[in-house]
Amino acid sequence: MRRKGLISAAAGLLALASCGDAPTVTCYSVDPLLKVFPENTMFMEAPDALDAAGATHVEFQFAVRSTDAVEDFTVECGSLTGPDGYTVPAPRCGVVGYVGVSEAMDDPAHDVLRSATGLFPDPILEQDSYEFDPSVTFCPWITVYVPAQTPEGVYTGTVKMKGKSGGRKFVFEKKINVRVWPGTMRQPDFPNVNWAFDFDYCMQLWNGGEPVERYSDDHVEYLKDLYGIMAECYQSMVMLPIWNVVGMERLPDGNWKFDFTRFDEYVRLADEAGVLKQMQIEELGHRLVPSWTSPMGLFVPEFKDGKMQKETYSPDDPRVRDFFSSFIPALKEHVEQLGWGDRCYMKICDEPVDDNADSYRAAVALIREFWPDMKVLEACQTTKVTGAVDAWCPQMDYWHNNYDFYKGRKAAGDEMWFYTCCYPHAEYPNRFIEQPLLKPRMLFWMAHKYRADGYLHWGFNYWVGDPFVETSMPGTGTSLPGGDAWIIYPGDRKMLRSIRFEQHRDGIEDYTLLQMLAEKSPELADAFTGSLITNWWVYVGSPDLYRQTRRNLLKTLSE
Repeated sequence: MRRKGLISAAAGLLALASCGDAPTVTCYSVDPLLKVFPENTMFMEAPDALDAAGATHVEFQFAVRSTDAVEDFTVECGSLTGPDGYTVPAPRCGVVGYVGVSEAMDDPAHDVLRSATGLFPDPILEQDSYEFDPSVTFCPWITVYVPAQTPEGVYTGTVKMKGKSGGRKFVFEKKINVRVWPGTMRQPDFPNVNWAFDFDYCMQLWNGGEPVERYSDDHVEYLKDLYGIMAECYQSMVMLPIWNVVGMERLPDGNWKFDFTRFDEYVRLADEAGVLKQMQIEELGHRLVPSWTSPMGLFVPEFKDGKMQKETYSPDDPRVRDFFSSFIPALKEHVEQLGWGDRCYMKICDEPVDDNADSYRAAVALIREFWPDMKVLEACQTTKVTGAVDAWCPQMDYWHNNYDFYKGRKAAGDEMWFYTCCYPHAEYPNRFIEQPLLKPRMLFWMAHKYRADGYLHWGFNYWVGDPFVETSMPGTGTSLPGGDAWIIYPGDRKMLRSIRFEQHRDGIEDYTLLQMLAEKSPELADAFTGSLITNWWVYVGSPDLYRQTRRNLLKTLSE
C-alpha cells in the first residue's frame, strides 16, 4: 500500500510488465523541488503543470532506474506548443550528477537530508550521452525558459529519453506542461554578488586538466564563460581583483607607478556580460595574524626576487600610508574615468567582529583620507563600525539577532545587505547540498520580508580537488559544508549549473515578482511573503504549499 502521490519503481515495473513486455527500465515524473538520491526507489509525483510568467524559468525532473547497466542514454525535448500555435523554445536538457559529502554538517536543521551512499544530487551534466550502473536512480533535468510577452495558456512539450539496457533499446516519452500567466517579469534588479575566481587551478579544471596561461586567449574565454553563467542567475556586481592584476612598480625615486590595463579587461568582460551594474574592489587588507579576533591590517606590496607579494601591516604603519597615499588616488581617478565612480564599493577587510572593530575603523579612516566619498560594502559580524561602512552585510544569523540595529541603520540611509557562507546552520536557510532545494529560494523571500538591499555569497566556484567527488572539503572540520564553496561546476570548457544554482536564480525571480506586486500593493506583497515565512527559523518546507502561493502571486499580478 502506498500513499497518494508516491510512486515506487517496483510498482511501475509491474504495471508495465502486465502489458506483455517485461522491461528492465522504469521512468517517472518527479517533483523537481525534491532531491533524488541514487538509492531512492519511491518518488513524489510532479504536478501536472508548473506555473510561469513571461521571462521566468521552470524545471522538470524524471527518475530513471534500470536493473541492468544503461548505455547511450540521451534526453531531448523540442519546443513547447501552446494556444493558437504559439510556442516556447526548446528547453535545456541534462542529467543530475551525484557528488560526495563526506563530512556531515554540524548543528543541522530538522529537515537535513542524509544519503545512505554519501552521494548527493547537485551538478547538472550536459553531455551527448550518459552511462549508468545497474539499480542506480538517475534524473534527467529539464529547464524551460518562457520568453517575455509569451501569450497566456498551457504549453506542452515531449521529453524523449532513450538508451540501451541489457543490450535492448528503450524509449520513454513524457509530457511536460507549463501554465503561462499573463504578464512578464521585468529584468531583476535585486543586487547580488557571488565572489567568482580565476585561480590557476580553477582554469585548469575548466580546461580539461591542461593549465591555462594567465591573460591568454584561453583566460579570456574562461572569464567570458564565468561571467556568462553569473548573468544567468542575475548577478549584478562583480568583485574585481587588483592584487597581481593592477601593475604596481616602485620607481627609483620612491614614487609608485600603476598600470590598470589588465584591470580594465576584467571590467570590460564583466560589463559586456551584463553583470557589472555595480563593482566591488577586492579587499585591501586582512587580519594581521590568522586569528578570528586579530586586529585588522592593510596590504602593502613588496618585491622579492622580482615577484610581488602582499605583506600585512597595522593601519598606522608608515609603509601603509606611503603605499595607499599613492594607490587610492590613482584607483579613484581611474575608476571615475571609466564612469564607475558612483557604482564602486570598496572591500576593506573581510568580516570584522567586535574584537577588531577599532582597527577596522582605523583602516577605513586611512583609506578615506585619499577617497573621502568612497563607499564601503563589507561582510561583517559587528555593529561597532557605524560610519565606516555604507552597505552593511551581516551574516544572516547576525542580521537576525541585531535586526533592530540594522533596521535603524537602514532608516538612517545606510544600505542593508546580508550574506550566507559556511554559516549559519540550524534552521536558517542557506544553499548547502545537505539542505532541501526550497531553501535557496527562501533566502530571497526572506530578503523581501525583512527588506534587504542585497545578497552576497563568497563561494561561486572556489573549486578544490575534484569537485565532482568531494564537496565538503575534508580536513577543515565542518566549517565548509558540502556545496558552500561552489554552486557551479567545471565542464569541458563550459561552466555547468547545479540544481541549487537553478533555485538561486528562481528565488531572485520570485523576489522580482514580489517587488512588482509591492509597487501596486505593499500589503498584498507582504501577505504573500508572510504566508510562507513566519520568522527567520519557521518557513515553508512543502513544495506544494510553495507552488500554490507562487501560483496565487502570478494570478494576482495578472489581475
